[in-house]
Amino acid sequence: MHAVHHELNSSLNAPGHLAPLSRYLAPLKPGRGILLWGERLGPLAAAAAAWGVAREAPVWVVDAANRFDPYRLVREAVRGQLAPREVLSRVRVARAFTSHQLVRLLQETFPARLAPGSLVLVLGPVSLFYDEQVPCAERRRLFGELVTHLTRIKTQSALLLLQPLLPRAAHNQRFGRLLAPVIDYFVKVENQEDEKGARRLVPVDAGRASPPAICMR
Repeated sequence: MHAVHHELNSSLNAPGHLAPLSRYLAPLKPGRGILLWGERLGPLAAAAAAWGVAREAPVWVVDAANRFDPYRLVREAVRGQLAPREVLSRVRVARAFTSHQLVRLLQETFPARLAPGSLVLVLGPVSLFYDEQVPCAERRRLFGELVTHLTRIKTQSALLLLQPLLPRAAHNQRFGRLLAPVIDYFVKVENQEDEKGARRLVPVDAGRASPPAICMR
């Protein structure tokens, strides 16, 4: 895991994330799941999607945090010397704005069998489940269904989860710990200022995932 920590640090500090991120994502394969948890994950999601296209992988992006930026994807394509039109045509993006929509999207939109070598990115896997307009019991039931669908997807594809920080006022429902079965390791990312005053994303914690370690409330 120390190697993962070092490579992610390099990718986050590079002008373009694509080439260094390639070394970091290389171990991803069907049956493995990674969680990135922290700040400003939109750029990393775009870089990971471009990385998948560069590897000729079918790429699916499920955006449940309203963070995926297609313009950022185009910039990552250009930096990686990829044709922007091709990248845009090969990355399928689906958005969900409620927990019900997210579960239904994974249940009905995703094919029963994903193409070999697929890469599935999920932005904000727990974010929508903190909507207190939905009864807690209903949210927990839906979250159980979410984990079931992600488990199925993980058996067929590489799974990359990117979870932005939740508001401090969010009541702890332990959804992050319930997500542990689909995560093989995690990396916490923070936006820090270096000695020159530039803001950079840096990993501050990394390791094998276990329920006590996933502190996503």
